[in-house]
This record gives sequence, structure tokens and C-alpha cells, in this order.
Amino acid sequence: MTEYQTTPATIISPPTSLPPSPPAHDNESSIYHYSPPSVSKPLQRAKTLTATRVSRFFKKQVGNNSTRESLQPQQRASISASYATDGPERPSLHATYSYDDSYNLKLHRLSSMSDLAAASTMSNTVSVFSEESAPPSLLTKDHNNAMSAEYNAMSVEQELMRELEQVNAAIQLMKKQTDEEAERKHALQAELDEMNKQLRAQEKEYQQIEHRFFEHTRTIKATDDDLSTIRDSFKLLKYAISRLIMSLNKKADKQTATAKLSQKWPHLGITDLESPQINLLVEKLVHEHLVKSIFDCPIIPGLEVNDAYAAIGNWLTKHDSSFAVRLRQQLAAIIAKSPKESEVRQSARIARQQIVNTIYEDLADVYAPFMRENDAKVDEDRRYKAKVSDIVDKAMKIAIAMRGQEVNFATKEPTEGKSAFDEETMVDVKGKTEGTVRFSIFPAFIGGDGEHGFLEKGKVLLA
Repeated sequence: MTEYQTTPATIISPPTSLPPSPPAHDNESSIYHYSPPSVSKPLQRAKTLTATRVSRFFKKQVGNNSTRESLQPQQRASISASYATDGPERPSLHATYSYDDSYNLKLHRLSSMSDLAAASTMSNTVSVFSEESAPPSLLTKDHNNAMSAEYNAMSVEQELMRELEQVNAAIQLMKKQTDEEAERKHALQAELDEMNKQLRAQEKEYQQIEHRFFEHTRTIKATDDDLSTIRDSFKLLKYAISRLIMSLNKKADKQTATAKLSQKWPHLGITDLESPQINLLVEKLVHEHLVKSIFDCPIIPGLEVNDAYAAIGNWLTKHDSSFAVRLRQQLAAIIAKSPKESEVRQSARIARQQIVNTIYEDLADVYAPFMRENDAKVDEDRRYKAKVSDIVDKAMKIAIAMRGQEVNFATKEPTEGKSAFDEETMVDVKGKTEGTVRFSIFPAFIGGDGEHGFLEKGKVLLA
């Protein structure tokens, strides 16, 4: 048997230095812990295209030089030695991993490229080699990182899309609410315009009603007076009478005055009057004429229908009819608004002149012969008769104003020598608050219910 000498097989160990690879990123000390940086999709596609082209190139070259088995062990050793001496120094691989001969051959051919562009292309090629011949764990990690980055990018994009959809939905909702509010505002504005239109119409109608009411009341009321103005007119009347009497103070002959006044009121037992007593009785005389001739008249003196109205008014009052007031107001208004040349006004002027003459003659008899002699010497407007005429005019105006009111006026005369003093309706000349009424200077005038109506207290002299 021929004895062959066996030569131990040469074992080619992996090179102690790794081929050139991209530099490690921050906080990465080993290539086996490499995590690819997140790159944009266009850059990633460019790198992938470049790697594909380089891969094709190397596959073509490998095909032309025969397969892995055609290489001699010496050639593989030479290639390994060449990379060990010429290539840049790289970190050593762990013993757990090994690379095949085609991987070393490709690295050898790449090492001959010296320009910067070939080195950049080599980096991409290494990525392709890693995909083809790198350990499965490294490929899985890189793939997971790439998928994680892509998933994160898709997640961010989806989140932004969701936020955009929410913003658009919110905008649509706000637009819808704005349109609804605009429609509601338009409806409210229309309602407001309609209400304003109705309000203006009602205001116009109210003004018309008010105008008709005032026209109606003016046709009823003889004058524009009310209870307060009538009360003021009474004060002016009493003041005019007081001035007339004070101007005649001490002008009367006591005996003549006593005789005239005792004849007028025999029940008073008048004797030996003095000037203050004469003045009070003369004031009583003037007021008595005014009350009987003017204030107690059904309408006004001189009116032909006075007696007829008195009869009808009393009958209506007994039957609780308010038409008596209405009739009285209408009659007073006719008199007040009648022309001066009308028959009604002429009749009233005649009656007025008769009242003036009656009062003047009585005063002239008390103050005889002073008043007649004085009036014969002075001008007409300075005569006492003119003063008496002014008093009667004031009383006539008050009477017409009273007849035009809603309330009925009446006089309350106390019984002289018998009635006790009533502080609610009387005022004593000397300020006394109790006693018997000796005589009344003028009666109290009462209109309405007393509380919300009219009251002008009477003036008396207590015993």
C-alpha cells in the first residue's frame, strides 16, 4: 500500500481586522450594536438604489472570476493577508460570527478604490452585504429599527391627520353655530322691528285717545280751574273784602250804622256798636249777599234755566243719577264759552249789576253819608262801587269754576246763638276754640267728601 503523506489542511481564520465600515454613532461603541439613523424617505430610496447597482456590479465580477470553490487556498490566504495589511484598522469581530470567502473577495476589490466617491459607495455596499450575508440578528434589528421609524412617522402623520380632521370638524361646527346665531339674530331683529312698530302704533293711538279725552273734558269743564285754584280764589275774594272794609274803618256814624245793622239782623240784639264790631258786621253783610245771590244759585245769576235745573237736579239726585252733575257741567260750560254779545252773557251781566247795586246801597246806608259823597268826588275807577264790582266779579268767576267740577259744592251755615264751635269747619275771629257761635261772618264751603274734596272753613264770632 502506498503510503501518502498527509499535509495538514491550512485553516484560514477570519481576519483580525474587519473591513471598512461606517463610523459608529454617538453612544455606540461596537458595530454589532449599530442602530441606523433615521433618514428621510427620499435619501433612503437613493441609498437603496445605489446599493442595488453596486451589488449587481459585484455579482457580475464574481461571476466572471468563477465560484467560491474555484479559488485556491493560497489565493484566499493572499486576499485575507492583503486586507490585513492594506485595509484600515477595524475593530475585531466576536468569535461568534464568521464571514464567507465571497464577502472577503468583495471587500478586497473595494479596497482598490481610492477616490472619495468609491468610499461612499462602499458604505452603501456594506449595507447590501449585511443584508445578504450578515448575521440574522443584525438584519432583524436594523429592519425593526427601520420599521419602527417608519411606523413612528406614520403614527405622527396619522395623529396630525386626526388633529386636522378635529380642527376641521370644530370649524364646521362653529360655522354652523355662527349661521344659526345669525339666523336667530335676524329673527329677533324682525321681532324687535315688529314690536317697535306695534309700540309706535299704540303710542299714536294713546295720543289720539288722550287728545280726545282732553277735548272732551274741556268741553265739560267751564274753566281750567280745579279745587286748589278755587281755594286760592276764595282767599283772594276774602282779602278783597277785608281791604274794602279797612278802607271804610271809622268812616261810619255809629248810631246810623247801629240802626241799619240791627234792622238787618234783629235776632242778634245789636246795640251801641263800636268800629270793630261794625267792621265785622259789614263783612258779614257782604258775604251774605254773595252767598245768597251767587253761591247758592243753581248755576249762575241771571240764567233763565236756574229754577228748571234746580228741579231736575234735585229729582236726579234723589234717584241716584250722576246725570245731574253732567248737566250742571254742560250748562256752566255753555255760559263760560258763550260770546259776550250772547243772550246768556247779557242776562248774567244784568244780574251781576243788580248784585253790585244791592251790596253798594247797603254799605252806603251803613257808612252814610261818607260813601256817596266820596264817590261823587273821585274818578269812577277809584269809587267804592268799583271795588264792590270787583268783589262781585271774583265771586261770579268762582261760582262758574265750582259748577264745572265733578263734586257738588254746598255751604254750611251754623245756627247763630245756638251752634257750638266746630274746629273742623269754623275759625273764630279772636282765636277761641270753644264756645257758642254768636254770629257767622261767612259760612263754610264744602265740596266732595271733605277728605279728598274741598273745604273752606267758615268765619264766626264766639260769644
